[in-house]
Amino acid sequence: MRWLDTPIDILTDKQRLASPSLWWDGLSRPEPEPPLETAITADYAIVGGGYTGLWTAYFLKKKLPDADVVLIEAQNIGHGASGRNGGWLMGTLEGLSAFTDTNGKLPAAARAQLNTLVSRAEQVLIEEGIECDFHHGGCVLAAARHSSQVIRAQETLAHFQRLGFTDDDYHWLTPEELTARVKVANPGGAVFTPHVARVQPAKLVIGLAHVVKSLGVRIFEHTRASNIAPGFFDCDRGTVNAEHIVIATEGYSEAGSPLHRRVIPVQTGMVVTEPLSDIRWSEIGFHDNETFADFNRAATYLQRTADHRLVIGARGNYLPGGRPKHTLGDTAFIGQYRQQIALDLFPQLESVGFTHNWGGSVGVPRNWHPHVIYDRFSKMGTAGGYIGEGVGASFLFGETLAGLLTGESSELGEMPWVQRRALGELRRWEPEPFPQLGFKATTLAFGAEEWLLNRYGESLAARAVGWLCDQLDPI
Repeated sequence: MRWLDTPIDILTDKQRLASPSLWWDGLSRPEPEPPLETAITADYAIVGGGYTGLWTAYFLKKKLPDADVVLIEAQNIGHGASGRNGGWLMGTLEGLSAFTDTNGKLPAAARAQLNTLVSRAEQVLIEEGIECDFHHGGCVLAAARHSSQVIRAQETLAHFQRLGFTDDDYHWLTPEELTARVKVANPGGAVFTPHVARVQPAKLVIGLAHVVKSLGVRIFEHTRASNIAPGFFDCDRGTVNAEHIVIATEGYSEAGSPLHRRVIPVQTGMVVTEPLSDIRWSEIGFHDNETFADFNRAATYLQRTADHRLVIGARGNYLPGGRPKHTLGDTAFIGQYRQQIALDLFPQLESVGFTHNWGGSVGVPRNWHPHVIYDRFSKMGTAGGYIGEGVGASFLFGETLAGLLTGESSELGEMPWVQRRALGELRRWEPEPFPQLGFKATTLAFGAEEWLLNRYGESLAARAVGWLCDQLDPI
């Protein structure tokens, strides 16, 4: 099924939306689907119109074309992390150590699922004609600032090797090999993996929503769900009765959801340069459109866009009360911080302009690793806790959830991240302000380490604060 005959329109300069986010700026959104204003019934009801909800709906309709599937979204499709993220479609999950066997290895079947995730997602995008600037160029995880980053990079490679991955999955790049790919200011070596692709997040979510609607999924936007219980939930102006219910709200799981305070929102965000010339790109690399991160505690993530800009993302803050971020724009202070990260990595960008500054919320569970949960007694399921790595994971988890919901017996349902239990058994976060204080203390420690390294190098004080950061950083 293809929809390339109805491409996404790019507006003229006069018509530009002037969004704080590059992904939505100049992109013509489809007209929103009308809100739900009555009582309806369905076989499957999905709450949340991001990647997880859309992929679950897609795979449900592929397995059961005649099933009545309803999807409810409180804002616009892609309003949350799915429309704001850094555009990395990754064949990995955060917190893989939680899924190892008694020998400390990730089961072979799980490794195979992750290693083929990117190519399987690419095949679906091709089959469905979803044009989202997909490019499978892999990822460079670099030691690019201080010698302590070299140690962290080597520890990361050893970690993947202990899990059972091979050199074909993760291998070392010497400083010279790193420079051949990406010309950072202080190359110390890097870990390279082929299991990452670049995408344009907003194009992906728009394209996927179009395909899902064409398969017969009923979508209601600007419809807030509450009082979610087995077989039933309320909406602003209507109700939904469904045999099966999926909660796919991630970091936007607010009051009225069983996931409220079980997956909390932590902020992250991006800035982007103006389009760069071929000469400028020859000075900084990214010749195969690799994604890039260094081992800064700020969890950086960069990509070269299809229109030849450099996107730079990094962790943000934690809003008081654990509120998710609904506006796109970020503060000038946070934007300048991310610009400085770019300049530290690439002094070649000194005279380059930055055009956009935006952010959003990612979902963080209390145990710091993602999950697929399905309770066959209540017939409720969820997937999430991606900690910012959900573009690829949502594809895998959406397919997994669809199999569990339909009673299918498959290898996906036996993956170690699948849990068959009640959603309410997912551990809650501590009450406020303890999470806020914890995140703030961690952020301050990260900043202190960076300041000490920049000012005094690998001093005793920097090493001491670095040790503290290792204890504080669960990611």
